[in-house]
Amino acid sequence: MRTRTTGSVKTISFVVFLLAIFFLAFFDTSKNIPLLAVVNPFADDPYDAVGSFGIQLAFFAAMLSLMRSFRPYTTKEIPFNQQLLILRGEIVALLAIGVTLTADIVAMLRYPSMWMNTAGGRILIGLVVGLVSLTILISLRLYRIVVKPAFSFANYSWTRIILFPVSIFILAIYPADLLESVAGGIFTAVVGMLILFISTWALATVILPRNEMGYEDILDDFAAIYREIKFRIKFIPRLENVSKIGWLQRFFSWLNPRRHKWNFIVMIALIVGGSLMVVETFHEGLSSNSNVVLLVFAVFLGIEATGIVFGYLLFEEFLGIFRKS
Repeated sequence: MRTRTTGSVKTISFVVFLLAIFFLAFFDTSKNIPLLAVVNPFADDPYDAVGSFGIQLAFFAAMLSLMRSFRPYTTKEIPFNQQLLILRGEIVALLAIGVTLTADIVAMLRYPSMWMNTAGGRILIGLVVGLVSLTILISLRLYRIVVKPAFSFANYSWTRIILFPVSIFILAIYPADLLESVAGGIFTAVVGMLILFISTWALATVILPRNEMGYEDILDDFAAIYREIKFRIKFIPRLENVSKIGWLQRFFSWLNPRRHKWNFIVMIALIVGGSLMVVETFHEGLSSNSNVVLLVFAVFLGIEATGIVFGYLLFEEFLGIFRKS
């Protein structure tokens, strides 16, 4: 029989994942629909960089929690340690959305002439207010679960919370003229990336501090899902013979993040960064300006890869991404 806590965890996981989808749609819409794009003050860095990494972190954390909520377990109840990881993922997703929306509001307050008294501006502010309201409502629902005695810990570190207002202050006074040079544009994007990750990490570890515990990581999650699929689809075991080929075994061993942590992470970072760079090139076309090409390369390969590695360093243990063998 499913307990109330397990049911609540599954429900909130699904709701947070839907919010992450809405957030992604908002980010894409506000940048690509002409009516909104021309009045969007947070379409430029460092605000845009905050949003770019915010949607990635929010979607990853929300999807990870959703998978962990609905994957099969040996019992019908989700083990306590896994419930804790699920709640952490939901907190990270909501905070990534909250930090991004705060950055968006800072940009709108800083450049009111861009959007005030325009039809697009009224729509934009309506979308922002709507997302803020949804995020607050869902956060309050999650708070009711997190404050249960079973999830409460005494090792709070309130000094980290100062990092968030400091980050917002930086966004409020950041010199816009730095964007006029390639080096300044790259530096500004890095600042936005750091603000998103550091603020989210600081707030998350204050709300639900990390404690030493055993847990099942992403590989265990996928293994449980694979066992269920193999049980239901009978021909899949025949395909397992393919994985017994020697060079494939050596390749997967080399990529095993439990044994060689950075091989897999760096490969994923380069693949994601390279894919975004290719998509951007096809979407915008290859510029004849070498400075623009350098900027695109730096942002979508260098900064994206760096952001993934930095985010992994901060959230590896907190989200239980990969455990040691």
